Amino acid sequence: MRIPARRRSARVVSLGAPLVLLPLAGMLLRTQGGPPYSPEDALKTFRLADGFQIELVAAEPLLADPVAMEVDEYGRIYVVEMPGYPLDTSGSGRVLLLSDSDGDGRADGSTVFAEGLRLPTGVMRWKKGVLVTDSPEVWYLEDTDGDGRADVKDAVLTGFALSNPQHNTSAPIYGLDNWIYLANEGPVRTTRFADQFGDPGRDVHFPARPAGPRLPPDAAGRNVRFRPDGHQLEMLSARSQFGQTFDAWGNHFLVSNARPIYQEVIAARYLARNPALAVPSITEQTPGYRLPAQVFPITRQPEFQLLTDVGVMTSASGLTWYLADLFPAEYRDAAFVAEAAHNLVHVDTVRPHGSTFRASRLFEGKEFLASTDAWFRPVNFYVGPDGALYVIDYYRRILEHPEWMDDATAGAGELYSGQDRGRIYRITPTGTPRAGWIGKLRLGDATAPQLVQALEHPNVWWRRHAQRLLVDRKPAAAVRPLTALATRSASPAGRVHALWTLEGLGRLDRSAIAAALRDSHPGVRENAIRLAELHLRREPGLAPALLAMETEPDARVRLQLLLTLGELGGDAAEGVRSRLLFANVEDGWMQVAALSASRWRGAELLQEALERLAGGDTPGRRTLLSRIGATIGGTGDMGEIRRTAEMVAMAAAPADSWWRVATLEGLAGGLRGERARAAELNPVRERLAALLLANGDAAVNRAALGVLETIGLPDAGAADQAIAGQAERVFVDRAADPEARANAIRLLAMRGRQHEPLIVSALGRGEPEAVQLAAVRALDRIPGDRHAAAFLSHWPEWSPAVRLEAARALARDPARVPLLLEALASRRVDPAEIDRPLRNQLTALSDETLRARARAIFAVTTASGLDAVERYRAILSVQGDPARGAEVFARVCSSCHQYRGAGGTPFGPDLGEVSSHLPFSLLTDILHPNQSIADGFELWQVKLTDGTTLSGIISSETPTSVTLRRAGSPPTTLPRAQIASMAALDLSAMPEGLDAQVTPDGMAHLLAYLKAGR
Repeated sequence: MRIPARRRSARVVSLGAPLVLLPLAGMLLRTQGGPPYSPEDALKTFRLADGFQIELVAAEPLLADPVAMEVDEYGRIYVVEMPGYPLDTSGSGRVLLLSDSDGDGRADGSTVFAEGLRLPTGVMRWKKGVLVTDSPEVWYLEDTDGDGRADVKDAVLTGFALSNPQHNTSAPIYGLDNWIYLANEGPVRTTRFADQFGDPGRDVHFPARPAGPRLPPDAAGRNVRFRPDGHQLEMLSARSQFGQTFDAWGNHFLVSNARPIYQEVIAARYLARNPALAVPSITEQTPGYRLPAQVFPITRQPEFQLLTDVGVMTSASGLTWYLADLFPAEYRDAAFVAEAAHNLVHVDTVRPHGSTFRASRLFEGKEFLASTDAWFRPVNFYVGPDGALYVIDYYRRILEHPEWMDDATAGAGELYSGQDRGRIYRITPTGTPRAGWIGKLRLGDATAPQLVQALEHPNVWWRRHAQRLLVDRKPAAAVRPLTALATRSASPAGRVHALWTLEGLGRLDRSAIAAALRDSHPGVRENAIRLAELHLRREPGLAPALLAMETEPDARVRLQLLLTLGELGGDAAEGVRSRLLFANVEDGWMQVAALSASRWRGAELLQEALERLAGGDTPGRRTLLSRIGATIGGTGDMGEIRRTAEMVAMAAAPADSWWRVATLEGLAGGLRGERARAAELNPVRERLAALLLANGDAAVNRAALGVLETIGLPDAGAADQAIAGQAERVFVDRAADPEARANAIRLLAMRGRQHEPLIVSALGRGEPEAVQLAAVRALDRIPGDRHAAAFLSHWPEWSPAVRLEAARALARDPARVPLLLEALASRRVDPAEIDRPLRNQLTALSDETLRARARAIFAVTTASGLDAVERYRAILSVQGDPARGAEVFARVCSSCHQYRGAGGTPFGPDLGEVSSHLPFSLLTDILHPNQSIADGFELWQVKLTDGTTLSGIISSETPTSVTLRRAGSPPTTLPRAQIASMAALDLSAMPEGLDAQVTPDGMAHLLAYLKAGR
């Protein structure tokens, strides 16, 4: 596709256009003739919250395709242009400097500060220039001769992936702690545009310091923080797409598509202390409302593409916490989110909620700002020096990347419509004067005491720039007023900025930290703890002050205290950590904080937990005991593991069942790899075997079996013989509980092949499903095709669950795969019975002949997804019955999907959120899901170090673990140390071939149910 030419001839453009200012107090004005609209007419399409006005600050031809802006200490506006989106990587990106010659608040001049950028995404003032994110680099650009054009272009960092642009590194922010933070989500899978966007990245590093710190390629797809002067570089715990923000106290909030705001709760440096601790997530979804969030657009003739989730948040970006005082009081805790696909700006109120936060809608049934103009594409914001909210409008017809478009739209020649347009708007309370500050600020000329005074300003723009300037210049004259400000300022935010500025200057002392630990404001105390953590080695006298905070009333401060105390050794610190943990046991984040400590004794903590939590089972207590067990297993400390097994075995009261089960289940999950087979675990094997012989608690037995299946049975001897005899007696007793008989099969299978005839007999007709499933799994452990024929002979007698388990067993061993494919080809086994993950496994076989046969089998079954869509197209004109469609959903879809948060399994997307999709789009998604796979729902194959292979959707990742969701199974959290390799299968987790399960009439009913949306 030809990329339209961009204007490049004039370096400076001037306009004499008058200021346009409209108070739009909830009023919608109509206009004709668009879109696209002129900038002035576009103002008439807005519906804005009561009490606010919106005005135009800059528009074409001064700028086009804006995605980010920065205002420096002199009031100069830097704007990043990204005309190359979606496909042009030739270097069309630019940074502009805007000017306002007549002071009317609207830019009338534009200078090209820098050009030749690929797909720039963000800008931040740094020293005498700016940092610009433009994957794979972060550039430093500076104008040294005063001509308004950068003559310095240095790569500060490199190695980030050049992927789909909205996933590239973006949004540089100068943090409260003097680090520069970068949002980064990692490369997204691409099939159509691998040449442009298939780059996975390289080691992220400072190119000027080749021997300096290095991160994995693209920082493993996680956010990054760095300090250019000291060449410090770190990966963070979480990832963010296009945007990130902080509250006034340094809490980090992120954004991604359908997730408008979520918090990174546990920093990577804490998780790194204890690699044995595997947690499913380190982020908290902040909204208190249901996700994906419903939105309330007013767009006329909207432009929606193939994967646009209509009516719900689908393109969230530009998350910005409002940290100024110009807006009314109810906006003091407000976070703004751009939702470009629906042409609106959403706002939440975010308030403390325990140790984290909860977001709630500021408006019900409407948005802060919405437009009838389908080309209005808000993508980012900026809180200016005047406290106004600046809205950056990309102004394009099409926003979606062609990777996820249908072919017709992608090839229609409209991908760049609007490339010559773009706007920046200013939102202020009604009656606010014009923006007279452009190019007229003099913060950069302020003295050191004046900069210190600016740290108390109610607007974060002044505080952040003042702190950056002080840390960069390091004036000795600032130390005394900073020290006074840190303790005596009436502004809590000012006190915090003073503390961190002193830290950046290397002049923060113990007395200032100790005073801040006693501050009246929780935000100051929270930051004082973080600062104390940095000084503990040089100032061990701070430890008693931290320990004295055990009775801290604020939950977020307690969480930070528990994280920081993980750096301290000694009985006193361990005692405070334990007491904080048990006093807050229902808070999962406090559990993670406590267990992340680098110095802890697992078995002792388990014993203390049993003593302190004697009141019985609760969700928090059960989770804690499971986490303790898993972490003990993950450490590989044989002594700790033996003591844990001893405690479980010695408990016998019925009231002990819950914690014994939780601990054993955790232990089984943590024990993997070669250490699990170590001879040092023989005492554990004998203890658990004895427990099985003597214990009548089925749940405990099942959990103990899970451990033994990981570590093996005791060596041959009396205990081994006793186990075998007891298991045989239970198995042959047809009157025994089926689960007990299934457990007996599991035990016998662990002893090798000597019990094969007995186990094979459990495959037959008349045996309960639980017994048959246990037999199939037991025989699966025996290598080769020895029992494949038995599986196939019993196939007609089995339930669907047993058949599926047998199919998985047949596919697991290369010697059995040809037998399974033969049975499928002959229809002895119906191909429709093979679930999606197993189909994917078979059609991705490494043996070319077998792979071709598998693909032929399943292609015949589905008659290809496209053919199925064509055969069912006629039902789109049929009026279906939603009630009957609910029955189809329950039968076919509920095993992997929920409907509006209920009625099924949350494996795939919630199908209650697709009511606004076009019927044909829904039909295609159902019958041909591989046509376009939604980001986040790719199927992954994970191979573990013990040889096990799992497939599923990656639901979350942390620096130490990966959580895999599999259809029909609970989520599995895998420590990274146990993962040998991971690979995306380039396949949807949703099966093709649903035409074999849903008749045309049934499909009409199902579509009616999905379209009903209730």
